[in-house]
Amino acid sequence: MLSYRVLCWMAIILGSLSLASGEQTRPPRPSQTSIATGVDQRIQAEQNKVPVRQLYEEMFSKGRFELINQAFATRCPVHFGSRNVSLQQAIAEGKGWRSAAPDMVMTINQLTVDGDMVTAVWTCRGTHTGNGHGLKPTGKRILLHGNSRFRVVNGKIVEAWNEEYRPELFRQLGVSKAAAFLYETSDVIWSLLPDRLYALLE
Repeated sequence: MLSYRVLCWMAIILGSLSLASGEQTRPPRPSQTSIATGVDQRIQAEQNKVPVRQLYEEMFSKGRFELINQAFATRCPVHFGSRNVSLQQAIAEGKGWRSAAPDMVMTINQLTVDGDMVTAVWTCRGTHTGNGHGLKPTGKRILLHGNSRFRVVNGKIVEAWNEEYRPELFRQLGVSKAAAFLYETSDVIWSLLPDRLYALLE
Protein backbone atom coordinates (compact mmCIF):
# COMPACT_ATOMS: atom_id res chain seq x y z
CA MET A 1 0.00 0.00 0.00
CA LEU A 2 2.83 2.35 0.91
CA SER A 3 4.69 1.60 -2.32
CA TYR A 4 1.47 2.34 -4.28
CA ARG A 5 1.21 5.80 -2.65
CA VAL A 6 4.88 6.49 -3.34
CA LEU A 7 4.37 5.58 -7.01
CA CYS A 8 1.34 7.88 -7.25
CA TRP A 9 3.26 10.80 -5.73
CA MET A 10 6.20 10.17 -8.04
CA ALA A 11 3.88 10.14 -11.05
CA ILE A 12 2.32 13.46 -9.96
CA ILE A 13 5.74 15.09 -9.39
CA LEU A 14 7.19 13.86 -12.69
CA GLY A 15 4.06 14.99 -14.54
CA SER A 16 4.33 18.47 -13.03
CA LEU A 17 8.02 18.69 -13.97
CA SER A 18 7.33 17.69 -17.58
CA LEU A 19 4.55 20.29 -17.83
CA ALA A 20 6.85 22.97 -16.40
CA SER A 21 9.64 22.13 -18.84
CA GLY A 22 7.12 22.16 -21.70
CA GLU A 23 6.03 25.67 -20.72
CA GLN A 24 9.65 26.83 -20.76
CA THR A 25 10.35 25.47 -24.27
CA ARG A 26 7.16 26.90 -25.78
CA PRO A 27 7.99 30.02 -27.85
CA PRO A 28 6.80 33.26 -26.29
CA ARG A 29 3.77 34.91 -27.79
CA PRO A 30 4.49 38.22 -29.56
CA SER A 31 3.69 41.17 -27.35
CA GLN A 32 1.21 43.83 -28.36
CA THR A 33 4.13 46.28 -28.54
CA SER A 34 6.05 44.18 -31.10
CA ILE A 35 2.89 43.73 -33.18
CA ALA A 36 2.25 47.49 -33.14
CA THR A 37 5.88 48.17 -34.08
CA GLY A 38 5.61 45.82 -37.06
CA VAL A 39 2.43 47.54 -38.23
CA ASP A 40 4.08 50.98 -37.84
CA GLN A 41 7.08 49.83 -39.90
CA ARG A 42 4.82 48.58 -42.70
CA ILE A 43 2.88 51.85 -42.72
CA GLN A 44 6.14 53.84 -42.80
CA ALA A 45 7.46 51.69 -45.65
CA GLU A 46 4.33 52.38 -47.71
CA GLN A 47 4.59 56.11 -46.97
CA ASN A 48 8.24 56.12 -48.10
CA LYS A 49 7.16 54.69 -51.47
CA VAL A 50 4.79 57.60 -52.18
CA PRO A 51 7.29 60.26 -53.41
CA VAL A 52 9.13 57.64 -55.51
CA ARG A 53 5.87 56.64 -57.18
CA GLN A 54 5.11 60.33 -57.78
CA LEU A 55 8.48 60.73 -59.51
CA TYR A 56 8.00 57.87 -61.99
CA GLU A 57 4.24 57.63 -62.42
CA GLU A 58 3.30 61.32 -62.30
CA MET A 59 6.34 63.50 -63.09
CA PHE A 60 8.23 61.44 -65.69
CA SER A 61 5.31 59.50 -67.20
CA LYS A 62 2.69 62.28 -67.19
CA GLY A 63 4.85 65.41 -67.15
CA ARG A 64 3.45 66.65 -63.82
CA PHE A 65 6.65 68.38 -62.75
CA GLU A 66 4.69 70.75 -60.50
CA LEU A 67 4.84 67.92 -57.94
CA ILE A 68 8.57 68.50 -57.43
CA ASN A 69 8.04 70.20 -54.05
CA GLN A 70 5.81 67.38 -52.84
CA ALA A 71 8.23 64.63 -53.81
CA PHE A 72 11.62 66.23 -53.06
CA ALA A 73 13.32 68.15 -50.28
CA THR A 74 14.54 71.55 -51.50
CA ARG A 75 18.28 70.80 -51.55
CA CYS A 76 18.23 67.20 -52.70
CA PRO A 77 21.49 66.06 -54.34
CA VAL A 78 21.06 63.72 -57.31
CA HIS A 79 23.71 61.27 -58.53
CA PHE A 80 23.95 59.57 -61.94
CA GLY A 81 26.84 57.13 -61.61
CA SER A 82 29.84 59.39 -60.90
CA ARG A 83 27.94 62.48 -62.09
CA ASN A 84 26.50 64.73 -59.36
CA VAL A 85 23.87 67.37 -60.09
CA SER A 86 21.47 69.60 -58.19
CA LEU A 87 17.76 68.86 -58.02
CA GLN A 88 17.01 71.71 -60.46
CA GLN A 89 19.47 70.30 -62.98
CA ALA A 90 18.12 66.76 -62.61
CA ILE A 91 14.53 67.93 -63.16
CA ALA A 92 15.61 70.00 -66.19
CA GLU A 93 17.29 66.87 -67.56
CA GLY A 94 14.10 64.86 -67.07
CA LYS A 95 11.99 67.56 -68.72
CA GLY A 96 14.37 67.65 -71.68
CA TRP A 97 14.10 63.91 -72.27
CA ARG A 98 10.33 64.02 -71.91
CA SER A 99 10.29 66.78 -74.53
CA ALA A 100 12.43 64.58 -76.79
CA ALA A 101 10.12 61.58 -76.21
CA PRO A 102 6.62 62.95 -75.43
CA ASP A 103 5.17 59.43 -75.10
CA MET A 104 7.77 58.45 -72.50
CA VAL A 105 6.51 56.12 -69.78
CA MET A 106 8.57 54.98 -66.82
CA THR A 107 7.30 51.78 -65.22
CA ILE A 108 8.32 50.63 -61.73
CA ASN A 109 9.01 46.90 -61.97
CA GLN A 110 9.94 46.47 -58.31
CA LEU A 111 9.90 48.78 -55.30
CA THR A 112 11.57 47.73 -52.04
CA VAL A 113 12.08 49.55 -48.75
CA ASP A 114 14.83 49.13 -46.17
CA GLY A 115 14.40 51.72 -43.42
CA ASP A 116 14.56 55.14 -45.06
CA MET A 117 16.04 53.73 -48.30
CA VAL A 118 13.73 52.97 -51.23
CA THR A 119 15.05 51.05 -54.24
CA ALA A 120 13.26 51.14 -57.60
CA VAL A 121 13.87 48.78 -60.51
CA TRP A 122 12.41 50.53 -63.55
CA THR A 123 11.85 50.40 -67.29
CA CYS A 124 11.64 53.46 -69.55
CA ARG A 125 9.93 53.35 -72.95
CA GLY A 126 9.38 56.10 -75.47
CA THR A 127 9.76 57.32 -79.05
CA HIS A 128 12.24 60.01 -80.04
CA THR A 129 9.82 62.23 -81.97
CA GLY A 130 10.36 65.61 -80.28
CA ASN A 131 13.06 68.19 -79.76
CA GLY A 132 14.96 68.01 -76.52
CA HIS A 133 18.54 68.47 -75.39
CA GLY A 134 19.51 69.76 -78.82
CA LEU A 135 19.02 66.39 -80.53
CA LYS A 136 17.05 66.19 -83.77
CA PRO A 137 14.15 63.70 -83.68
CA THR A 138 15.14 60.29 -85.02
CA GLY A 139 11.79 58.49 -84.65
CA LYS A 140 13.63 55.68 -82.87
CA ARG A 141 12.11 53.67 -80.04
CA ILE A 142 13.82 53.91 -76.64
CA LEU A 143 13.94 51.06 -74.13
CA LEU A 144 16.00 51.52 -70.98
CA HIS A 145 16.27 49.49 -67.78
CA GLY A 146 17.81 50.70 -64.54
CA ASN A 147 17.97 50.85 -60.77
CA SER A 148 17.65 53.91 -58.56
CA ARG A 149 17.90 54.37 -54.80
CA PHE A 150 16.29 57.12 -52.77
CA ARG A 151 16.62 58.22 -49.17
CA VAL A 152 13.21 59.36 -47.94
CA VAL A 153 12.77 61.44 -44.79
CA ASN A 154 9.43 62.89 -43.60
CA GLY A 155 7.73 61.89 -46.84
CA LYS A 156 10.25 63.55 -49.18
CA ILE A 157 13.25 62.36 -51.18
CA VAL A 158 16.38 63.92 -49.65
CA GLU A 159 18.99 62.19 -51.85
CA ALA A 160 18.88 60.09 -55.02
CA TRP A 161 21.36 57.65 -56.64
CA ASN A 162 20.83 56.51 -60.23
CA GLU A 163 22.75 54.38 -62.68
CA GLU A 164 24.22 56.46 -65.51
CA TYR A 165 21.83 55.94 -68.41
CA ARG A 166 23.17 58.29 -71.10
CA PRO A 167 25.69 56.01 -72.91
CA GLU A 168 22.96 53.42 -73.56
CA LEU A 169 20.44 56.10 -74.56
CA PHE A 170 22.90 57.71 -76.99
CA ARG A 171 23.67 54.27 -78.44
CA GLN A 172 19.98 53.59 -79.08
CA LEU A 173 19.50 57.03 -80.67
CA GLY A 174 22.59 56.64 -82.85
CA VAL A 175 24.35 59.66 -81.34
CA SER A 176 28.01 59.70 -82.41
CA LYS A 177 30.79 59.66 -79.82
CA ALA A 178 31.83 63.17 -80.89
CA ALA A 179 28.29 64.52 -80.44
CA ALA A 180 27.93 62.72 -77.10
CA PHE A 181 31.24 64.26 -75.96
CA LEU A 182 30.06 67.78 -76.93
CA TYR A 183 26.74 67.20 -75.18
CA GLU A 184 28.40 66.00 -71.97
CA THR A 185 30.97 68.83 -72.04
CA SER A 186 28.25 71.48 -72.34
CA ASP A 187 26.34 69.71 -69.59
CA VAL A 188 29.37 70.00 -67.27
CA ILE A 189 29.57 73.75 -68.00
CA TRP A 190 25.86 74.17 -67.23
CA SER A 191 26.29 72.23 -63.98
CA LEU A 192 28.79 74.85 -62.74
CA LEU A 193 26.12 77.54 -62.72
CA PRO A 194 24.45 78.42 -59.39
CA ASP A 195 20.96 76.91 -59.06
CA ARG A 196 19.16 80.27 -59.21
CA LEU A 197 20.96 81.34 -62.39
CA TYR A 198 20.45 77.88 -63.87
CA ALA A 199 16.72 78.10 -63.18
CA LEU A 200 16.53 81.50 -64.93
CA LEU A 201 18.39 80.28 -68.01
CA GLU A 202 16.61 76.94 -68.22
